[in-house]
Amino acid sequence: MPGTVVVTASADSFPGLVEQLREIPAAVEVYPLVSFAPPLDWSPVDAALRGLPRFGALAFTSPRSARAFADRKEALGATAPDEVSVWAAGAGTADALGDRLGAVRRPDERDVGKSGAARALAEAMMAADVRGPVLFPCGDHRRDELPARLRDDGMEVVEVVVYRTVLAGELDARRAAERAQVLVVASPSVADLLARACPLGVRPALLAVGPTTAAAARASGWPPSAVAAGPTAAALVAGVRTLMAAR
Repeated sequence: MPGTVVVTASADSFPGLVEQLREIPAAVEVYPLVSFAPPLDWSPVDAALRGLPRFGALAFTSPRSARAFADRKEALGATAPDEVSVWAAGAGTADALGDRLGAVRRPDERDVGKSGAARALAEAMMAADVRGPVLFPCGDHRRDELPARLRDDGMEVVEVVVYRTVLAGELDARRAAERAQVLVVASPSVADLLARACPLGVRPALLAVGPTTAAAARASGWPPSAVAAGPTAAALVAGVRTLMAAR
């Protein structure tokens, strides 16, 4: 379908994206290739919440993990001590937390755009001399940049799974690619799925949401045609405009 932009992230991942894409104008389809579910066992999260005073910091790299952890905290009636610093990798993640865990600190957006959200967050935390241990609420499928970098610096990192990722099948992935002129991909696991599902003849222009997803796409054998300047609807729209003009 010429001129069609297929967004493989869930509809709520980038508020306003579909509407802004249609203003290009472009035909837009939302074809999520990933969904999310609660963890099979909440007990590690609950234990961490009850023991929050022992942590020096909380670190979040996605709005989904931030929202799931904050919701669970409220469900248990747990409190976040003022001594525990709270860190978010980007504005969307900070917004998902709101003020439910207290003040939130973030890395510079320029650093996020250059090196990816997780690595930029780790570097900002180390520059601020954050004390450990660091609690890292995350999904069951996540990349290791943040905990690996912090551990390399000598910090203890405790990871707790606050949501599960459920990938679509390869047939759905191929169908999404076949419908697209530009394919918007927002997660490393989806990039890998698409590369496995789609032979070279069924590969439209791939727009990666950031450096981490782009790296996963390259490693899987489907290099992105462009990488968005940041994990925002505006940056994705700019990337789509560039790719559609080039093609």
